[in-house]
Amino acid sequence: MRKLRRLIADEGLTIAILATVATASVMAFGFGAESEIVASMLIIGVVTAVAETRLRSGK
Repeated sequence: MRKLRRLIADEGLTIAILATVATASVMAFGFGAESEIVASMLIIGVVTAVAETRLRSGK
């Protein structure tokens, strides 16, 4: 649980997930994208953010 808390508290992860949510929101509301596309964008964004954070931390 502590590892998850440290991961969430990391500023880089927070910014990356915020950017993912913003992009998915623009696609959903601005372009009327399908829910499957928006959900896949969110999943890919979160996975990428977690992977980037782990790589930068050296773990």
